[in-house]
Amino acid sequence: MNKLIITTDLSKDRNRIIETGLEFARKLRAEVDLLTIINTNLDYIPADIGINFSDQWEARKYIAEQTLEAVKQQYPDLPLNVVVLIGDPKEDIINYAIEQKAAVIVMGTVGRTGLSHAVMGSTAEYIIRHSPIPVLVVPLQNELH
Repeated sequence: MNKLIITTDLSKDRNRIIETGLEFARKLRAEVDLLTIINTNLDYIPADIGINFSDQWEARKYIAEQTLEAVKQQYPDLPLNVVVLIGDPKEDIINYAIEQKAAVIVMGTVGRTGLSHAVMGSTAEYIIRHSPIPVLVVPLQNELH
């Protein structure tokens, strides 16, 4: 069976990425891993959800798992796996897809340009340039500049 990796940073646009990936997975009759990488390069304090955690990484991982499990429950007809890792998304998405022998990586991009691109970098661009596995990019900005 084919394996498809749908990766998201769990931003507000995640549903569009996931729905596009799942539509593609149905056509391929593929098993799907819903993947998010908790970025260790970004430090923030997670919202208080009423559960005490020993560190922010444990809390962030728990929140991500709960978010993706809720998505999984919406699609009981599809073979979906939830995978949450902590690390560097640029490297870890590629490494995970290679380890899983994925047929395709599905991800979104906001298409930053100029200074914001130079400062923030682009995970999607990095993966497109370095992945030995095909990448389906879901554009998240529909406006022409």
